[in-house]
Amino acid sequence: MPSYTLITTPAELQAFCQRARQASYLAVDTEFVRTRTYYARLGLVQLRAGADVVLVDPVALSAEHFPDALQPMWELLKDPDLTVVIHAGGEDYEILTQHMGQIPEGIFDTQIGAAFAGYGDALGYAALVNEFTGVVIDKSQSRTDWMQRPLAAEQLDYAAADVQYLYDIYPKLLAELDAAGKTHLVLAESAEQVRKRAVTIPDDYLYLYFGNAWQCNAAQLAVLRELLIWRQQRARAADIPLGFVAKDHTMLELARRTPASAQELRGITDLSPVTVRYAGDELLAAIKRGQQTTELPEPLTRLTDLPDYKLTFNAIKQRVQELAVELEVPASLIASRRQINDVIHWCVQVPAAAKAYLPPPDLFVSWRGDKLRTELEALIKRET
Repeated sequence: MPSYTLITTPAELQAFCQRARQASYLAVDTEFVRTRTYYARLGLVQLRAGADVVLVDPVALSAEHFPDALQPMWELLKDPDLTVVIHAGGEDYEILTQHMGQIPEGIFDTQIGAAFAGYGDALGYAALVNEFTGVVIDKSQSRTDWMQRPLAAEQLDYAAADVQYLYDIYPKLLAELDAAGKTHLVLAESAEQVRKRAVTIPDDYLYLYFGNAWQCNAAQLAVLRELLIWRQQRARAADIPLGFVAKDHTMLELARRTPASAQELRGITDLSPVTVRYAGDELLAAIKRGQQTTELPEPLTRLTDLPDYKLTFNAIKQRVQELAVELEVPASLIASRRQINDVIHWCVQVPAAAKAYLPPPDLFVSWRGDKLRTELEALIKRET
């Protein structure tokens, strides 16, 4: 079992952060809960610097010393001289950005590193540890409620293992990537994953990314646009998941049927009586705003129904495969099917006026964009 210190006081955290600044890199993981809230709730932060393995308890610290007790840790993670090593950051990046107030810098994601080193896409932490150390990690505590207190010894041991081995694996993986000349790609992709987690779609344009928006005509799409704005704002204000406000299929039904009374709202599939009772007036007002708009959005076509879609998709896929050979990486690391579709959607369906407010597709930014953007824009213009 890994040896670690559970940090529950500001003095303990401050002391660790001072020691950690002597290291050149820091292994980090977070445990959080996001089952019934819009924003993730931070339950534990695991850190290792040198021989120091600590579990920072934000629940205890915030309860006793809110709001600044965690500030030394956030400042540590902002240190430009410190590489922050995380495995499969995903929501970790989102929650760190949420608490730090800025995008973390100097991230090295070992899942990305392992992929570029040839260990396969989306390698899990347990598989990474086994590959590099031969250790088999017990995953039986992975479904822990990290907000509950006290946490059992087995749960704390499990959490500590997430950084205990990660710290030792990093220099070995880095050496392999340096030898292959791919470290710069891993750092660029890690930074890109962090950036993407910090980007939010402006509420006015959520309809462009709604999966079944193509089923709406222009008038219905205007209503859907207002409904999505309403749902997003209500979920944020109440700190509940979007689906707790209204599910996607319910939103689509509302946009297409445009109920005009509480009685008609009650006939909408899966729209809860609680929502009708406490937010029915807001919902009806959103529908009315959509109906009264003088600027109807352009209807969206299902991507696969676009003229020459298949031809365009295959042309982009071919260029991706050529770049994969050039960079000596799997094509799947450059672009998935979804990422190729995102390019077509951006070029063909996103209004020009909206592009200044929206994040470009993955293939148009960072290291991918350097290699592909100009060429793909010309290709799509030619094919469509």
